[in-house]
Amino acid sequence: AYEMAVALPGLQSGEEGDAELFKENNKTFDVGQGRIEMEVNKVNAEESEIGGVFVASQPGDTDMGSKVPKKILTKGIFYAKIQ
Repeated sequence: AYEMAVALPGLQSGEEGDAELFKENNKTFDVGQGRIEMEVNKVNAEESEIGGVFVASQPGDTDMGSKVPKKILTKGIFYAKIQ
């Protein structure tokens, strides 16, 4: 029953296939540039508090250089107490 079993061929033989896996095998550390915009729209002078909204944009994970980063957009509300 197993006389005709065939193994799956390897993608990398040492000579062939390495070009396809080059970025997977040779990792690089890269820091992407992000951007954030903040707008204060509430101020409580008595309590020394501020609040507002923010929008941040940054590149996503690249799996250490092997994948193209996706653009990540984050929006939210912030609060801070000033001392």
